[in-house]
Amino acid sequence: MMKDSASLLLDPSEVEAINLFCNARVHGLIFGEHASVFTGTRGFDFSGIRDFEAGDQQIKVDWAHSTTTLFNPLQVRECVEERSIDIVIAADVSCSTRCGTSHGLIGKGIARTIATIGFSASIFQDTVGLVLFGGREHIIEPSRGGLNHVKQMVELYQTMPAAPGLSEKNRLAEILAGELHRTSLVIVASDFFFPDVFSTLKELADLKQHHDVFLVMADSAFAFELPLFSSGLISCMDSETGMLVDLSRSQVQELPRLIREYQDAVADYAERSDLEVLRIFLEAEQFLMAIVDFFLERRLRRK
Repeated sequence: MMKDSASLLLDPSEVEAINLFCNARVHGLIFGEHASVFTGTRGFDFSGIRDFEAGDQQIKVDWAHSTTTLFNPLQVRECVEERSIDIVIAADVSCSTRCGTSHGLIGKGIARTIATIGFSASIFQDTVGLVLFGGREHIIEPSRGGLNHVKQMVELYQTMPAAPGLSEKNRLAEILAGELHRTSLVIVASDFFFPDVFSTLKELADLKQHHDVFLVMADSAFAFELPLFSSGLISCMDSETGMLVDLSRSQVQELPRLIREYQDAVADYAERSDLEVLRIFLEAEQFLMAIVDFFLERRLRRK
């Protein structure tokens, strides 16, 4: 069921809630029990806690950890210089991502991905760029840093109009290669409902020779759980091509299963092509935690 493509996938309060969650989650891992594997003080990578030594600067004292030793000895945070990384999010804006039910549209998961990756990256002062694909032409938002830039990317994604027709999805790897000026972390967020999806995945796998690429797949079966009807045929429109097709009651009931099987096959092919896949579910309570942790783990690999 199509909704107005101009309607917001995430309202401002939801965007701000994601920002607050990312701050709490990332800083919890930075300064909490798992601090040793993630970034420490701003601009530096945390490497461990040790006892205070003569000549140490007071600014390096970790007062929170020092309470565990009753300040004798003081505890010092060991940090090494951090290198920011370039991140590019390729987000699908095709008509299928603007389909859904009263619970939300497929594209809502993609909008959440942009916000979550963007806000998490801003904590590390990384630059993030956005490539919108799946429309009649690709749109590029140049890489920058900061919270306002992340909010602008979310706004751009969710207000981009979608129109049925042929897209440039099959040129995605080529478009990305032209925008990546140094080794980057590349996130491709899509429902992967497009022709030649397997050749596109192969090209994205080839891109891994120079960049770290992983996929975020928006689970879409829920969007095909249509109300039951008594008999006859129901006329449906292919959101990608605009073509009409008549389906029987039994065919309509089979759609969610067929969609799950299709996305399973796409994910399996991607993983066999050495592309890691993070599958996201619109109503999953653990969505934000999963994608923040996944991003942090991938970022750690880039060190």
